[in-house]
Amino acid sequence: MEKFCAYNCVYSSEQEELILKEFSRIKNNHFLDHTGGTLYSEKQIANILEDLSSSIFCNPHGRNGPSQQTEDAIDILRYRILQHFHTNSEEYSVVFTANATASLKLVAENFDFSGRSDRTGTFVYLEDNHTSVLGLRNYCEKVKPLQVDKAFNIFNSNSKYTTEEYNGETNSLFVYPAQSNFSGTKYPLEWIKEVHNGRLNNALDQNSKKWYVVLDAASFASTDDLNLSEYKPDFVPISFYKIFGYPTGLGALLVKNTSEHVLRKKYYGGGTVLMALALENEAVLRNSISEKYEDGTIPYLSILSLNHGFETFERLKLSMPLISKHSFSLAKYVYRNLLTLHHSSGTPAVVLYHDTVFENNNHQGAIVNFNLLRENGEAIGYAEVMNMANLHNIHLRTGCSCNPGACQRHLKLTTNDVRRHFQAGHVCGDQNDLVDGLPTGSVRVSFGYMSRRSDADALIKMIEECFIKKPIIKKLPSNWDILQANYRNIFHPKYPNETIVKETKLEMNDTKERLIITEYSNSGYDGDEAVLGIIKHLLLYPIKSCGAFVPTESWRVTASGLKYDRKWMIVNSSGSCVTQKQFPHMCLIKPIIDLQVGIMKLTYPDEDSLSLQLHDPHRNTFRRCESKICRDRVIGFDCGNAAGQWLNKCLGAEGLRLVEQIDHDVARVNKNGENLELSFANQSQYLMVNLASVRWLRDRVQENEDDYAETLESMVLRFRPNIVIDFKEPFMENELDSIEAGTLKFKAVGSCTRCQMICINQVNAQKTKEPLITLGREFGGKVQFGIYLCNEHIDKGNSSIDVGSKVVGGKKKREK
Repeated sequence: MEKFCAYNCVYSSEQEELILKEFSRIKNNHFLDHTGGTLYSEKQIANILEDLSSSIFCNPHGRNGPSQQTEDAIDILRYRILQHFHTNSEEYSVVFTANATASLKLVAENFDFSGRSDRTGTFVYLEDNHTSVLGLRNYCEKVKPLQVDKAFNIFNSNSKYTTEEYNGETNSLFVYPAQSNFSGTKYPLEWIKEVHNGRLNNALDQNSKKWYVVLDAASFASTDDLNLSEYKPDFVPISFYKIFGYPTGLGALLVKNTSEHVLRKKYYGGGTVLMALALENEAVLRNSISEKYEDGTIPYLSILSLNHGFETFERLKLSMPLISKHSFSLAKYVYRNLLTLHHSSGTPAVVLYHDTVFENNNHQGAIVNFNLLRENGEAIGYAEVMNMANLHNIHLRTGCSCNPGACQRHLKLTTNDVRRHFQAGHVCGDQNDLVDGLPTGSVRVSFGYMSRRSDADALIKMIEECFIKKPIIKKLPSNWDILQANYRNIFHPKYPNETIVKETKLEMNDTKERLIITEYSNSGYDGDEAVLGIIKHLLLYPIKSCGAFVPTESWRVTASGLKYDRKWMIVNSSGSCVTQKQFPHMCLIKPIIDLQVGIMKLTYPDEDSLSLQLHDPHRNTFRRCESKICRDRVIGFDCGNAAGQWLNKCLGAEGLRLVEQIDHDVARVNKNGENLELSFANQSQYLMVNLASVRWLRDRVQENEDDYAETLESMVLRFRPNIVIDFKEPFMENELDSIEAGTLKFKAVGSCTRCQMICINQVNAQKTKEPLITLGREFGGKVQFGIYLCNEHIDKGNSSIDVGSKVVGGKKKREK
């Protein structure tokens, strides 16, 4: 088993040393989302800056001296791009776009499905395609999805076919990826010629004389060698940041010159015409494919920076075939180590989503996609894996990776399952990883040209330490022969005696119940029975993600929560809110509020304090700015240079600004345009934790770590609550529907899902692995701790909440 799981090194020691020097910033970070976008070299960026600092580049439409030089440099770069893909300008043209998605959209908007007919051809797309391909369906009347298994059966078939017998004058389009961005499967490039020759007419009962192919190479081209002199698709979308890491916002559509006629351009922008009349709808488009389809000024500075991407490969002595072998070797290493991973009981710890068994890099790319399983067979949600990975500085991708078809196919989700998940609140890109105990997505790791073995080892070690019941068993899974047979039947149909065996699904427990802490079960309570508790602490965080201010007696309650809670936030130079995820020592910025004087004083160790007026009479003259928090648009005022400079000094950063939320109905607006009574807090007006639950957790951590000595107060601060109530019994809060404190009434609106933020000690800013590891170990689902509350009834005139007051919690009614 040790030999089966061993790593095969591809790069020479010289190449590894060269790469290490140009990626020194990575250090102890393990970046595993290269399919999403790879990393740039530090020298690459330095050379770009030097190039920009020593040259004059300008708009290539200008026709002046520097303009002409810029245009010439761009044209030379077009040639270099075509050489990279083993072709030339006689066969293909480069049309610069924003990204691969924009390239696909360009084809969709201009493709002529009718041809010389009054009918339309068909848009056929492989089930395993990026979301951006699915959007093309809206441009054609006749659409046919092609399932992966059926596609392999069609193209592996020996049935005869020809385009000569078809007399339809329509144009049809087939779109498929050279490499799946979900699983890394490399689909045969031989399909291109098969489609051109009419293979899909007979198989799909079509009647098109002309078939064209869009080969989505965005994922493939990032780590592999696409040879357009051998395989000749009509249109090839690519994104350069996936290849070089920089620049972002730049892609291209490679257009086969003999296929350009099937595009019928409707809109035209600046730079694309030979002549245009203003008072009559008449224009003559340019002849060059590139000039005709590049509307407006192209991002010429970004385009010119591509030279330094190519030069980086040359400087590091790398070729695309070598990069393909290196990245595949790392992926194979991870795949085999996860494949053989079993709990102490012998049950599988991982379910992998692949059509290959990682034998050949011609069939499989540098992507490993999986979900983890508990010893009892239950799925571990991808959000839990993501949180633990973040804690270990491992950066990966979760969800469906913008590939609904592959995700649905591999996770065995029916169409009704997907709809039901959506109705249950799950949307693309969120953290709702389990619905009724079944995964809504998965974990994806991918490798790039600068990836290291240590990145793969860090992932494997994290999974073994955090999710596997010891002692670990390494063995081949019981369905290994089936997986091999499936692979051979798909990619090597020459084996006539092999029958196609359907892949067996690793069973997951379909329970709808989460883990219950039986030691503290309160099943004796009836649904409406009251639960008594005492408010032990109130905490507010005037500046989002900074230290807490702790009132000793009572505090004012407003429509948006505790007065002054998350009233301010810190933003970076791009206007984005920064948190302890970027600057853990933000927790050391401590606020002191003096209501009588109307001042908030900010302190930081070994620095002078900063005082701010709670109600600055001149703030309406301050610069107004907008930002986003949890996808909501928020509006505030910049608090000035003095505050910004103080923050930069404390946090050792540049460009930070302090922003105060405006007092206005539109201070926060969600993506549906609804005004929210919410401060700069993430999700709700209040966060409440039960002191008894914190005691329980501290005891559990102490059982796991003999030298653990954190105080109860410090543990409480890790969860950054607004209200701390002692209900005596742990996790009683999860049973509550509402809480009453005097005349105030709060409604429970859900549990708080925790991430690596709770691993930052709020007293000293030190980062630890606890208590996240213990929470993940003790709970059989999401790592949740504390509940969100919102105002159900307050006296808007003068409501306050008191420390030491008794509260009454109403339990949720049980369904009969």
